Amino acid sequence: MLFTYFVNFLVDDNSNSSIQCSLILAFIFFLSKTLESLSQRQWYFGAQRIGIRVRTALMTLIYSKSLMIKCAGPTHGKIINLVNVDVERIGDFCLNIHGVWLLPVQIILGLVILYINLGFLPSISALAVIILVIVCNTPLANMQEKLHSKIKLIEEDTRIKMTSEIMKNIRILKLRSWGSTFLQKLLQLRDTEKSWLQKYLYTRSAVATLFWTAPTLVSVVTFGICILVNTELTAATVLSALATFRILQEPIYNLPELISMIAQTKVSLDRIQELINEEDQNQFMNKHTSKDSSIVIEIKPSEYARETSDGTNKKPTIQITENLKIKKGQKVAVCGSVGSGKSSLLCCMLGEIPLVSETLIKVYGTRSYVPQSPWIQSGTIRENILFGKEMNKDFYENVLAGCALHHHINMWGDGDLNLVEERGINLSGGQKQRIQLARAVYNDSDIYFLDDPFSAVDAHTGTHLFKKCLMQLLFEKTVVYATSTHQLEFLEAADLILVMKDGKIVESGRYKELIACPNCEFVRQMAAHEETINQINPWHEENSISCRPLQKNQIEVAEENLQESISNWKRNKEEEAETGRVKWSVYSTFVTSAYRGSLVPVILLCQILFQVMQMGSNYWISWAAEQTGRVTKGMLMGTFVLLSGGSSIFILGRTVLMAVVAIETSQRLFHGMITSVFRAPVSFFDTTPSSRILSRVAWQVILVFLVVFAISIWYQAYYITTARELARMVGIRKAPILHHFSESIAGATTIRFRINFLFNLVFYFVLIILVTLPRSAIDPGLAGLVATYGLNLNVLQAWVIWNLCNVENKMISVERILQFSSIPSEAPLIIQDCRPEPEWPMEGKVELQNIHIQYDPAGPTVLKGVTCTFPGRKKIGVVGRTGSGKSTLVQALFRVVEPLEGKILIDGVHISKIGLHDLRSKLENFALRVLKKCHLAEIVRQDPRLLDAPVAENGENWSVGQRQLVCLARLLLKKRRILVLDEATASIDTATDNLIQKTIREETSECTAITVAHRIPTVFDNDLVLVLDEGTIAEYDEPDHLLQNNTSSFSKLVSEFLRRSLVVAKKGHRNQTLRGGSKGA
Repeated sequence: MLFTYFVNFLVDDNSNSSIQCSLILAFIFFLSKTLESLSQRQWYFGAQRIGIRVRTALMTLIYSKSLMIKCAGPTHGKIINLVNVDVERIGDFCLNIHGVWLLPVQIILGLVILYINLGFLPSISALAVIILVIVCNTPLANMQEKLHSKIKLIEEDTRIKMTSEIMKNIRILKLRSWGSTFLQKLLQLRDTEKSWLQKYLYTRSAVATLFWTAPTLVSVVTFGICILVNTELTAATVLSALATFRILQEPIYNLPELISMIAQTKVSLDRIQELINEEDQNQFMNKHTSKDSSIVIEIKPSEYARETSDGTNKKPTIQITENLKIKKGQKVAVCGSVGSGKSSLLCCMLGEIPLVSETLIKVYGTRSYVPQSPWIQSGTIRENILFGKEMNKDFYENVLAGCALHHHINMWGDGDLNLVEERGINLSGGQKQRIQLARAVYNDSDIYFLDDPFSAVDAHTGTHLFKKCLMQLLFEKTVVYATSTHQLEFLEAADLILVMKDGKIVESGRYKELIACPNCEFVRQMAAHEETINQINPWHEENSISCRPLQKNQIEVAEENLQESISNWKRNKEEEAETGRVKWSVYSTFVTSAYRGSLVPVILLCQILFQVMQMGSNYWISWAAEQTGRVTKGMLMGTFVLLSGGSSIFILGRTVLMAVVAIETSQRLFHGMITSVFRAPVSFFDTTPSSRILSRVAWQVILVFLVVFAISIWYQAYYITTARELARMVGIRKAPILHHFSESIAGATTIRFRINFLFNLVFYFVLIILVTLPRSAIDPGLAGLVATYGLNLNVLQAWVIWNLCNVENKMISVERILQFSSIPSEAPLIIQDCRPEPEWPMEGKVELQNIHIQYDPAGPTVLKGVTCTFPGRKKIGVVGRTGSGKSTLVQALFRVVEPLEGKILIDGVHISKIGLHDLRSKLENFALRVLKKCHLAEIVRQDPRLLDAPVAENGENWSVGQRQLVCLARLLLKKRRILVLDEATASIDTATDNLIQKTIREETSECTAITVAHRIPTVFDNDLVLVLDEGTIAEYDEPDHLLQNNTSSFSKLVSEFLRRSLVVAKKGHRNQTLRGGSKGA
């Protein structure tokens, strides 16, 4: 209404209004716009602050719940997607929550203004068109919401889940030359996602076109009705109506968007609610904190079934047929063959496996758990051990001593403040096992559950851990530990042994009681280990090897190389962040990614023509209405419709072309980045956390606005510097920056209000000029049109600056993606000029000539001049202490790390001269064979789907030993001349290991087999044994020749193994003999 009065003031040549009235009119405009800017900025600030608090609260809730849900809960990728997508969406909704009541109010007020200016029929026709636009927009918005949900909640869940699993196992994929296969699978998922993305963006283009053409459509119909009913059109009414149409543009567009956003937010809330409703693992047990009870664990007859995350559920995993009571202070050993249920029984006691029956487990006291696969956090050694508890120096030192960590910590340059990288990749398996054991011990719980804590360490260290840690530090504690039957000394000292078979406790008792029964399951499992000892012992007796233990310095010095490597070479680098403005090269690469940038000028031209025609149509109708009779009614509406229709066509072209460019750009950037990541050397994944890769892979381009604005660019200096750097920081460290982000928003709000105030001041002075100029100095229609656009000047500048800043912030995502797209690649997969013969290698002869290996220029040399030959069709065992270079030798064979000096020849072919695919596809990194020969047939038959049975995420529906057997079965369809086994049977019982070794001997008689293992029996039956010590060859000969030398390292290792095994075995044999004699008597 104020605007109508203002235009009438300009048009009325006979106006006798004083200059004071005109100035008052301009001041009222200025005051109203200032109040609008102030209230709007405060509204945005408050809504954004609430959004940040909501995000923080939801992230905390999701994190807390993810720690409590059962093992078969949502997958890792789904939980990450909840944080990245759903939490962000709910936080963003806070900015639009007031639209629920504000948008209808805006529409009603606009219609009231139209009714006052144009009358009843034109306002009713405007209402009808508004309803029609909303009706047309609603199904498009609903379709957009469904497509958005399909993309974000299904395809991304699947793609990110697969990417996560690939990144965790990238080393295996590369060694088996499976990288290209899994890359294609990932790209196929991306292509599927792209098809949905295309539909989404084209739908969004239709919605955007409807948004920009809505005022034009409403104005055409409204003015058309005015002409038909002979409503008087003056410059004041026309310009006031145009201003009203522009005000109505936002609610017409935002109302369906708001409805869609409400639906999307509800979907996100339902997904989070679904996570919250997941069953907690604590519901399967009753926890009691009382320490007075003599019984600390009580399990009555019950059944437990492990449900996997994909919904598959086999028969009961664990069946308890009798009452099981564990007393306070007891040491309970759980033993059995691979897949018998040792780990599952521990999980039942921890309440991690759902209970099928109604009898709950009773646990009295606090608990600590050490898993079979070590879990180490990124941080320092001390932080991993303390785990948030206060430092007790004396107890801390005792824990380090009991867990055999003192020596390592003293050798690290930073001591226990040495940094541990993601997943502990800079630590050996034994070190990770000891650190997590120390963490559990320092927690000072009442009950300890240890899942095979000795498998990752050598025999001497295992004995130290058992005696000093379990039997001394935890003397008064209750300890339940799973172990293999070949670790006899750990069984003999147990107060109670639980023998597992097929998920049932078939026998229980002390060692002497069980060994005295000749036909029991325990003796049957022990028989395989005794047979192995008997095979080795003749050499021991014949060569009179002294069974004295190795000296401490002999054991510890072998690990110095690895410790120096850790202290001198901190490979995990902080993510590098660019500073300052985004480089123009990033913009250039981004703009030219799709069709070499050929569509960008077309998009800009469409935008310019749209703006020209829209402004032209407004000027035309205001000019024609200024004086009655200037043009005919037909020419008036015809020209107006023509200009309005042209602007609609150009805006449609712009939105569609933008969608095409956005899809192609995102596709090319994703392909370039993921291909570069897959071709990166293995060292890149050792130094780059997988979470960092996932954060960039999860990036998704939805729509890119590349509109060039000349006006107001310099105003972005107020805000853009802070926002740009914040975007980089959020991209690198999202959670810690929330507080700083909140503070910066407060500052940015003040800045934006000042900008609005400056533009309102500009508008104020423009109005003063318009009302004070002589009437003949300026066309009143043009002046009114200027004022019409001036009403939205503050909104326009805010939109311009926001998009300019938003473009640069989004370009930071492109900048980070391009960083990953330029990762130095490993050697070519195939070198056409140096391809080996298809039958290569025929003999399988491996020659190592003066090999020096160094992981990093600043690090130590791990292998030092290794020179030896592995004859073809022979079995070579590689042994040595932790850190002696065994695994490094394997990595050199597969060219995971390139030799600093020397060369490796396979059948005379220099492996550094051929492609990685040709090399790795000819070697095998695991072992054999058929399901039957790998002793998996019975396990597979338990599921009626047989080979079609699904494997859950991370293989959670298989035990660790069964997963190793699956890996051993991968050679069913592929047989190679050279086979490499790196700790392939570490988690398998002795009986199964003996059968597997027999299978390997029979099935690989024509292969060269290189076996790296801790177990002496595993390598004892090889044709040759290679002993490594501190990166050099200590010994290399046939086993019997090495055993003839009492001073050889290999003979000492065998001696130590026999000393530990024979002592317990003889006791058991004597008890069994006595039992048999008494029966005979």
